[in-house]
Amino acid sequence: MAVPRESPFDIAYSPLRQALVVVVAIPTMIVLFWLPSKVGLFELESYFPWTVAAALTLLFGIGNSVLSLSAKDQNQYWGRSIMAFFVVVLAGIGIAWLFTGQSIYEVKSFRWLYVVFTFCYLLFLSMVRAMRKIVSIAQKQDARLRGERE
Repeated sequence: MAVPRESPFDIAYSPLRQALVVVVAIPTMIVLFWLPSKVGLFELESYFPWTVAAALTLLFGIGNSVLSLSAKDQNQYWGRSIMAFFVVVLAGIGIAWLFTGQSIYEVKSFRWLYVVFTFCYLLFLSMVRAMRKIVSIAQKQDARLRGERE
């Protein structure tokens, strides 16, 4: 008989640990693509590190929002999540700048991408929190209709 596994959505993941994973993944991915391009296997655009940093920032935002479902204390999770998001943004900008030597103002429209990603991240967090509240209300109503105690 198989032992039931805990769902990934039932485990409370620390937002700061999530951010650490992303901050480590940004230079790792850049180097993994940069090395073969230096050998001549393919060519990368000069703004490739900015693309990686922005993509992983968006991935963090979506993943962090979804994983907020398992948080016991939503207010505490929100505070840590927003702080972690800005750590990811600042680290991504810094890492991309180190690899390219170009500031965020010099590379196409990445500045606007970060503005949009920040807005979308806050929207995702709000939507997940609202959905969680609606489900909680529905569960309480369902329990009352079945005559169960709360």
